[in-house]
Amino acid sequence: MEQGTGSANRKGIEMQYRLKIVFVDNQELILETTEKHGFSDDLELFEVTTADEIFVVPLKQIKYIACDSKIFKN
Repeated sequence: MEQGTGSANRKGIEMQYRLKIVFVDNQELILETTEKHGFSDDLELFEVTTADEIFVVPLKQIKYIACDSKIFKN
């Protein structure tokens, strides 16, 4: 589950970014302090770690996921 983490995080610097999850019932979950996100090994769960909590969501409940593009800048 290393997707969403950058090399800065490996050096001990915490990188946080905004992640938005939209569910099939159109409810939204916006996480402002996401530290990493990714899929489980069996590709049935989406796992998100924030500064305060860990979320595990079945992929069948997710319509789409959006990530703050700033984390992809060099």
